[in-house]
Amino acid sequence: MKRRIFALSFAVLAALQASACSRNTIPSDSTVSTVNKGSLEEEILFYTNKYRKSKGLAPLELVETVSVQAREHSRDMAKGRTGFGHDGFEERIDDISKKMGSVRGAAENVAYGTLDAEAVVKGWIKSPGHRKNLEGNYNVIGIGTADKGRITFFTQIFINKPKAASK
Repeated sequence: MKRRIFALSFAVLAALQASACSRNTIPSDSTVSTVNKGSLEEEILFYTNKYRKSKGLAPLELVETVSVQAREHSRDMAKGRTGFGHDGFEERIDDISKKMGSVRGAAENVAYGTLDAEAVVKGWIKSPGHRKNLEGNYNVIGIGTADKGRITFFTQIFINKPKAASK
């Protein structure tokens, strides 16, 4: 089955925060850690679903299998194992498909900076490509974050998972 993939990068806009960073300012000697999953990821979900609701769209369900992939990607970007962007996106979706079954569509938003949940979601909303992902025909989401010093890396993976057929 052919996947429709909208994988877009989000370079943090200076308008979001005065302390927004470029790739050159990511601290190289900082320890990388996963951000408090129970709060930041849930806050990103809250603002994502709040936006979707304002557009008359169904909320996305946060699924741990997808979040594991999002966290690993954020961690890999923070550690410099992969560049900022979408390297390995197809492999992440393949792994999700192996664990969850058929996937009809997938997309990914990434960002980094000194942002809180609301600011990163607002930044994605302001970007046409990221907004398209936020408004897309998806029903499942995974969210992952990782810190490197003061910089946080963010990943959202959107999935259109077919609903189980009734018997």
